[in-house]
Amino acid sequence: MANYKNTECWFVDSCEDSGIGCEMCQLFLEMSWQMQNSGLPEAKQRPIKLRPESCDIEAFNVLSNIRRGVKEFVTSGSNLYLCSQYTGNGKTSWAIKILQSYLNLCCEGNYENLLGMFVSTPQLLLKLKDFDNPLPFLYKRQLSTVDVVVWDDIAVSGMSNYDYTQLFTYIDSRLLSEKANIFTSNCSTRDELEKVIGNKLASRIWDTSEIVTLFGKDRRR
Repeated sequence: MANYKNTECWFVDSCEDSGIGCEMCQLFLEMSWQMQNSGLPEAKQRPIKLRPESCDIEAFNVLSNIRRGVKEFVTSGSNLYLCSQYTGNGKTSWAIKILQSYLNLCCEGNYENLLGMFVSTPQLLLKLKDFDNPLPFLYKRQLSTVDVVVWDDIAVSGMSNYDYTQLFTYIDSRLLSEKANIFTSNCSTRDELEKVIGNKLASRIWDTSEIVTLFGKDRRR
């Protein structure tokens, strides 16, 4: 890499500083391709740093352990349900950090072979109903086949029967194929989740996932 530390590079701590520059580093290019095609917003494609409130230290330790063992988490088809009654306290950021860690570990040799995806569930359901601009077949196939998907804000209220069928089909397909999933939600109990998305889908998500709850308040205010 270049003769300086690019602090926005995912590999800054392990960079061997070969002098070729980030734009010529194959590992950097492979990771960049994964990030750009994962569905992550551009602002969320760089390393994320989080500090826990005292009430969330235990949860952060659990999440840190999942992140450190993310390759096993994904290859074993594990699921994580990350929830809180509060917004803006790190649920989505932690889901992204775990996804980034997996891409970091596995991107080498996987240029143009997408490994993971980030999905805003409300936006996905809107796009699936836009028949004038249908989602590409490749994107819909990848939702079922990539190693890990982050389903952000999974508890979408007011779903139509079509919405429910589409969402259930993708999630159920992934669970049957033992593909890993990370769900974020503001529903912090199974009863709350059932009231929003119904028992059938809630049971698929809640019963197959490790549940981690955050209690910190909104940091975005």
